[in-house]
Formats: sequence, C-alpha cells, structure tokens
Amino acid sequence: MDLELKIENFGPIDKATIRVGQFTVFAGPNNTGKTFVAKMLYSILSAMNANHARVFFDSIARHIESDLQRFEQSGRVIEERPLSVIRRGLQKIDSILKEAFPSHPLQNELDRLKAVQPALMAEIEEIKGHSGTSETYIGILEENFRNVELAIDFGRHLKFSQNLHGNFQVPDFSNLRGDGDSPLYFSFEGVAEFRETEEESFEFTPSPLIIQYVQSFSEAFYLESPLYWKLKSALESIKLDSRSPFGSSLNGVPDYFYDMAVALRRRRIEHPFAEIHTSLHDAIGGQILLSEAGDLEFQQKGKSIPLSLTSAGVANMGMLALLIERGALDRGSFLFIDEPESNLHPAWQVEMAAFLFELARQGVNVVISTHSMTILKWLEVHVKEKPEDREFVRLNKFPPDAEWNDDMDAVMAEVKQSLTKPFSDLYIKGL
Repeated sequence: MDLELKIENFGPIDKATIRVGQFTVFAGPNNTGKTFVAKMLYSILSAMNANHARVFFDSIARHIESDLQRFEQSGRVIEERPLSVIRRGLQKIDSILKEAFPSHPLQNELDRLKAVQPALMAEIEEIKGHSGTSETYIGILEENFRNVELAIDFGRHLKFSQNLHGNFQVPDFSNLRGDGDSPLYFSFEGVAEFRETEEESFEFTPSPLIIQYVQSFSEAFYLESPLYWKLKSALESIKLDSRSPFGSSLNGVPDYFYDMAVALRRRRIEHPFAEIHTSLHDAIGGQILLSEAGDLEFQQKGKSIPLSLTSAGVANMGMLALLIERGALDRGSFLFIDEPESNLHPAWQVEMAAFLFELARQGVNVVISTHSMTILKWLEVHVKEKPEDREFVRLNKFPPDAEWNDDMDAVMAEVKQSLTKPFSDLYIKGL
C-alpha cells in the first residue's frame, strides 16, 4: 500500500504532502501536526468501516424518543397507545438491523440492507399514523429506508461528523482549521476527500471502491495514552453521563478509546499473529486479561493484579498484546499508535519498534507518531541490515513540506538533527 495525503490549512499544517505505507512514521517535534493527521486518518477509516444504517437509525431514533418524552412531559392529555406503537415500532426496526448486521466485518452492506428493506418499510408504515410531533423524523426514516443508498450515505457522513467531534474533542469542526486564509482541505488518495465549504460546513466524499476494502477487515484502532486503560472503568462511567448532541462524548476522552474498548469485547477464537503475541507476553513478563465484566488485569506468575497498579509501560505493550489476543487485529487492519515509546525504557522501545514492524510485515497497516530517537535509530539500523524491508517504510518528517521527499536517508538525517539538537546543545554547554 502506498497512498498520498494532500493537506491544506489543517491544524498547525499550512500545506503538506504525506505518504502512508505499510509501516508509516510521523516523526518530529511536538505540536507540528503528527497527531492531527493520525486522528484524521483514523476518523476517516473508522467512519467508512462503521455500520452506517445503524448510525443513521440510532440518530433519528434518539430524536424521536426526545420528542416523545417532551410530549409526555408537557402535561397534555394523550392516548397511551400511539406512543407505545411508535416505541414498539422503533424496537422492531432496531431488531431487524441487528439481525442484518450481526458483527464486523460489514461486507455487502448495501445488499444486506436491501434484503431487509421490506420489513423496515412495513414497520415505518405502522408508526406513521401515530407520529404526532415526530412526523418530521419518521418522514426522514421513511425517505432514507425507501432508498437504502440514502440511509447508508446519511450514516456515513454522520459517523464522520461524530468522529471529528469525538476523536478531536471539539464542539465545532472549524476548530480544526489552521491560521491560513484557504479552506481546510484533507485528501486521502483513492480513499476519501474532506473539504470545508463556505457555509461553515464540510463535504466528505469517500471512494465507493475503498469502502468495500475497508469493510473487509475488522476495524481500525488508535492507541494513545496507556493511562486511559489504567482508568478504563472510571472513563466508561463518565461516557454514560456525557452524551453530546453530536452523538459523541465531549468529556475530554477521545472516542477512539471507547471504540477500542467495544471492539475488545468481540473476541474471535483465532488470531494470525501468535508469535508476536507470545513475544509481547515474554517482554512484559505476563499478560493483560479482559474479564467477562470488562475489567482489565495484569496476570503475572499466576497472580492477578489490577491494571491500575501496574506500570504504564506494561499497560502500553500489554494492550497491544491484548488487541492481538482478542483477534481484533487482522491483516489489512489499520493500527495507529501515538508515541509508542510512551512510558517505555529505551530497551522496551526497541522491542516495541520491532513488534510493530513485524506486524506491518505480516499485513497490518501500522502508523506511528513519534519523537523517540531510540525508535528512529532502530528503524535506521533495521533497514540497513535488511534493505528489502525499506519498501514497507514511509518516513514523514514534521513539520511536513508541501511536497513529499522520498529520500528516506535524507529525511532520517533531518529528523535526527531536529530531535538531537536539544541534547547536543546541553552537552556542549556542559563541557
């Protein structure tokens, strides 16, 4: 895989060209756009991989239920039956969609929805005459499920909007705009295009062909701070109380944490990376387990320890092992890791880099954002020892240039100079 990104006026990035391959590295100082780009890529891919019919229906159903509750609380005298008919009809539609889309991957999305379209329309017909104040939203349900392509497109755009709010934790997508005069623009070659419009809105145009590819693997995953996982139970409780009008939670915790927590509950019996999985356990001297209740614990030498009592470094590497062990990662999946060196001793950083590169060699699309000289040096040494692995690597320096430089050695030298300068300056001062 070798895809090009074109970016304009996005966060701290004025204009840039970036390339994404099997093992992609965003390297450079803080606040140069590495995380911005990674989060946008994740937001695009997870929006395309979502259950779009479900996203559409859940959004409309929330509006209808809100209308019904306001109607009940108004004190007006109403018959009980119409409201119960609407709620029962929505429950039946919910059940139909669950049966049509039982799990990931969401292949043949359009065909599956067309197969249940008659049943959906029958339920909508049942509740139309009892809609009361919800006529507008029930009309939207009818219009979109009558033409199921509209429902899927509606859900896809809505999911992308939710991702922007939830993953960046911003109330308005204009918060992502840079300081330049040009509109925000983000193009993921052959995948999707995102552009700001004059009406303070946006256009999101995904490629139909790439949607089929994205939906052929389980999901994309974004690993950031291991502290999220040490506080998993508390953060999931916060999520329940902080729903926003966007369908995303603006509580300071990005939605990709919750996305991954949900994905980890769906266990597959087999996974394709047994050797890497075992090596990760050996490296940390144990393994992280997920209980039926959803609690995380670290098991070491037959003893179970709450994850909150383990080091952040163990949580960092252990969560990667858990992703593999639960069968969430698969060949073709995307794995984003922001600062994989976080909380790791340099020796463990070397091991983490090797594990991630091996995942990439075996088919996972790995994207890391880093300013670790240890990880970059490991990569430099590795491709010198194994020149054939150079083809997997796309090294991007940050802040990025308007045009991408395909001379990996030159880019590596520039990145290393930037990252080592503070130490060099201090070293010279200490002489």
